[in-house]
Amino acid sequence: MSKIKDTQTNQIVNKGKGAILKVFARLATTGLISFGIGGAITFESYNNYWDKTIFRVQTVDFNILSHTLPTKLSYALIKEQPEEVQRTLDSNYHHFGLIVTDTSGQKIIAYSGKGSDKPLSWKAALDPQQLKNHSYDVLLNPPPLFPQWTYAHPYATERSATDFTNQGRIIGRVYYVRGVRPTLQKDVMKLLKNPFSESSRIQTYSTSLLGTFFIWGILEFILYRKRVESKKAQEKEEELINNNQILQVQLAERINELQLFQKQRDNERNEFEKEANDLRISNEKLETEIVTLTNSIKILSANTNSIQLQNELQEAQEQSQQNLKQKQQYENHIKQHENHIKQLTQKLQVIHNQQVEASQQNEQKNNELQELQQQINEIEDARNLAKSQLESLQKKEETYQKIVESLQEKISQQNSREQELTMQLKRLEGSLSEYKKREKLLENLANQAKAESEALTIEIAIVKEDLPGKHPLNDFETTILNSLEEKFQGKRVFVQFDVANGNTGSMCTDFVIAMNNCCIVIEAKYYTGKIQSIGYVRNTGWVCITNTQTKNIRACWGKNPYEQVWTYSVSLYGRIRSFNRNKLPVYGIVVFPTGSVIDDRIQSNISNFYRVTTLDDLEIAIQELENLARFRNRTRLTYEQILQKLTGISDQEAA
Repeated sequence: MSKIKDTQTNQIVNKGKGAILKVFARLATTGLISFGIGGAITFESYNNYWDKTIFRVQTVDFNILSHTLPTKLSYALIKEQPEEVQRTLDSNYHHFGLIVTDTSGQKIIAYSGKGSDKPLSWKAALDPQQLKNHSYDVLLNPPPLFPQWTYAHPYATERSATDFTNQGRIIGRVYYVRGVRPTLQKDVMKLLKNPFSESSRIQTYSTSLLGTFFIWGILEFILYRKRVESKKAQEKEEELINNNQILQVQLAERINELQLFQKQRDNERNEFEKEANDLRISNEKLETEIVTLTNSIKILSANTNSIQLQNELQEAQEQSQQNLKQKQQYENHIKQHENHIKQLTQKLQVIHNQQVEASQQNEQKNNELQELQQQINEIEDARNLAKSQLESLQKKEETYQKIVESLQEKISQQNSREQELTMQLKRLEGSLSEYKKREKLLENLANQAKAESEALTIEIAIVKEDLPGKHPLNDFETTILNSLEEKFQGKRVFVQFDVANGNTGSMCTDFVIAMNNCCIVIEAKYYTGKIQSIGYVRNTGWVCITNTQTKNIRACWGKNPYEQVWTYSVSLYGRIRSFNRNKLPVYGIVVFPTGSVIDDRIQSNISNFYRVTTLDDLEIAIQELENLARFRNRTRLTYEQILQKLTGISDQEAA
């Protein structure tokens, strides 16, 4: 790890050193060029000043002096005034040489700057051998009145003789020696010593150098701006490439994730549908069983045996009631007989007791006793008969009771069976209701899973649309293509056209349509809802707002669809720019599905070269840009020329 860090550090240091060396090299190159130009301008100014300006000035000076100086010097020599001669010679501030000699020119009497510490550029002319190469005027006694030599014009290099003649004795000569120009190095040093001198020559040099520095500064500023812009463009391109690569990875991961979700939803839907189908079959069986039970209960309720048992039970109960009444009657009769027998027995006992007391009763008493005994016997017989009948009734009652109990048991069993079937029917109906609810729930879950799977299919298509490079067209892109081919017949529509240049990554735009006066890049965005920006339209992300959620609108090669289509359009324009002298316009359109609502701030804050619209207004947007381009394509390129600029092949070849 430390080696890697050291390597990275060395790379950064080496890169920094390389950048610094490039700066110095660029500075040196720019400086050499700028100072070379400035030096050439300064040298030209130097030559122009000394060889032209000063030469003409001295020519004028010499011409004036030739008209005046011989007279003055001749007069001073005649009057024997050497000091006046010297003052007169020094009046030119030593910028050029004025030398007074004898009549032969070999002996120097006086000269400009004699005794001065200031260096004389023309000092070499003090040598008589050199002096004879310079022009002169003669000094006369009496002083001359007319000039004998003159310069025809300031540009003249040689003097010409005049038509005037002076009378007098020659008493000397005055030579005119031009000042020798200093070397460029000395002139520049003088400039550096006093750059703000009022000398026009120094000011000219200063202006030239300042102009050189100014030009160098402008050039360096222009180069700096270009470097900064180039660096920003490169950084932005690198950022876009990096973001695009990151987006590719994220989109690939998102596609895998969505496909996994979709597979899970499809599996869940299949399970829900299978379970719902099983429940449907079970519910059908339950419904069949319920119908069967309902029929059984109806049959059981309507069974004739049950009615017969009810009738028999009722008859047995009625007969039992009658038997009970008869039994009550017999019991009452028996009680009456027993009471009667008891009374008769008591009476018989009384009579018997009376008979015992009156041992000898009459026959009548015996007859009464016998009659009483006979009545008792008859009553006993009636009681015994009643008891016998009572026992018979008792047996019948027991028989009827058993019949009633048997019938009641049968009816109770039948009622229990009917209740059991009814309860079973209710349980089945309850289970059927629950199963139907479960079936409905499973159907809803299956439909929900299906809807989620379809939504995932759309989202996968949207994500694949955002992937760089070519991909199968989704439903929305297919609809756009069909619309373009239908409404713009005869126009070439390029699908997934790569507009990238150089080493830039793939930039496959969805569509490029070649119109009569322009090319239009069309980028499809499969987002339905309200489309708006989260901040400034050009530099921040866009979102799609629906009733249930807010989605970020993805865009490769930028933060939002506008930046994406702008990048594509600029790249396409850059591709055809080298041979696009006719300035063929390139426009861009971002299109959303019909039904989407585009925020008004979006269109009002983007360039006039671009549109953001929906599918139903796509034709209008294309026609607007075509009308706008009609004024920009001034050379009126033919459609075949536009295709050639776009693809390098003609319409016939493309067909």
